[in-house]
Amino acid sequence: MQAVNDDDGAPAKSVSLVEQVIAYLRDHVASEQLRPGSRLPSETTISEKLGVSRPVVREAMRTLAATGLVEMAVGKRATIVPVDGEMMSRVISNAVLIGQANERDILELRRGVEIAMVVLAAQHRTEEQAAELQSIIADMARDIDDADLYLALDLRLHVTLAQATGNPLYSLLIDALRQLILVAMSTGRERWSQIHGLSRVQELHEQIVAAVVARDAPAAAAAMAQHFDDALTVILAPVVAESAKATAPG
Repeated sequence: MQAVNDDDGAPAKSVSLVEQVIAYLRDHVASEQLRPGSRLPSETTISEKLGVSRPVVREAMRTLAATGLVEMAVGKRATIVPVDGEMMSRVISNAVLIGQANERDILELRRGVEIAMVVLAAQHRTEEQAAELQSIIADMARDIDDADLYLALDLRLHVTLAQATGNPLYSLLIDALRQLILVAMSTGRERWSQIHGLSRVQELHEQIVAAVVARDAPAAAAAMAQHFDDALTVILAPVVAESAKATAPG
């Protein structure tokens, strides 16, 4: 790779070189089929091969590290690391922070994702995962009046359902949405306890698990859809009421 020049012969901006190094490194990971634990070539090797300075290579490495693809350590070559949901979580959280997405958007996104998720879980779950789901739901019934324990178990239930799909991207999505899921669960629990009591929430969780354990994908999808329809109604009720109040004639 040669250094890029502008039309007037001046060197191109370093960001262009950084992007080219990033592209090279991603291609290298793909072509060499590198996996977590594999090391990238040294900064010196990349610098000499591509004809760019080591600071440019280092900046490219930092950018890849920020995306969660590699891990850097002083005096060591960059290493490929397992991908988690942290980067996606930042993007979604930032969208909420600046008003680009709201509570309804998150719940509607989760509704579509988690309905599809339980269908796959019902089709692909292992006997061990079925036993784990049944254990979790039994603990939830026992700890229904302990908010902290129940929320932790509720999250664990969704994580286990994601794992049961056999598709690692569902686990990444649940991981990325973890904090927003906990907020929604906490809000939903508080409002359900005020309006209908918590038995309805537990009942739907039990229906979801029973359907997944029975490998009944349609029933699992229907129970999860009802779970989110209830959540949308209860969690968003104050928002809808406030909006109606604001738009009501004087």
